[in-house]
Amino acid sequence: MLPPDAQQLNGFAEQGFVFLPSLFSDAEVAVLRAGAARIMARTGPEVVCEADSNTVRLVYGAHMYDEVFVRLGRHPHLVRAAEQLLETDGVYIHQSRLNPKAAFAGAEWEWHQDFATWHDRDGLKEPRALMVAVFIEDVTAANAPLLIVPGSHRSGLVHDANDNREAGGYTLFTIPPATLARLADGPGIAAQLGPAGSVLICHSNIVHGSSNNITPWPRTIFYLNIAASDNPPTKFDRAEHHCTRDWSPIEPLGEDCLLALAE
Repeated sequence: MLPPDAQQLNGFAEQGFVFLPSLFSDAEVAVLRAGAARIMARTGPEVVCEADSNTVRLVYGAHMYDEVFVRLGRHPHLVRAAEQLLETDGVYIHQSRLNPKAAFAGAEWEWHQDFATWHDRDGLKEPRALMVAVFIEDVTAANAPLLIVPGSHRSGLVHDANDNREAGGYTLFTIPPATLARLADGPGIAAQLGPAGSVLICHSNIVHGSSNNITPWPRTIFYLNIAASDNPPTKFDRAEHHCTRDWSPIEPLGEDCLLALAE
């Protein structure tokens, strides 16, 4: 299925996302789940909990310190897809984060664009960057799926967004309801559903969000923010687990790099 074919490339340009169902096998998903459980047990500053709770909301930077996610970040399927979608020969990981979206406790993410944060806080000059979402659990219509506004990336940055620096551990420039309604008028809102092992790749200006998870099922996703190597950060006020200091091009591993860790 990878690299993306011509139809998928055209769809990305028009809609701002590509969905790759069941890209990773059940055995690879099992490796990812074990890695997710391990990093969720960490207690450092890279771990953010839900408000008034010990439930993990985010774990940052695992591509730098946990072998499972080091390998995921260098998986050739993801690296080559990112290079093709960004039309570049080299990409780097600007940030990674695990969002467990815990059963009964995973809180909402308000409507936002990722590039607004990367541009303002980290100094990325251009939206030549991607949000790569690897589904570690099944994502259904029930367990608070990621919602996107198709084609919203073509409007550029939303300039009336609100600077929310206390958005549950992640600075968001949240989009006002009236602006969201205008952007969604026509294209609508699309829920991104699929089995564990699926991958969603979005343009960094796509408008997206998600609701509270009030179901018994977690909606665990590992996110890799991948950018072109000639589009590095220029501000370094945030910790390295939020904003990398290394934008040298990723050297992909072999296709069996995750399976090599299977028990």
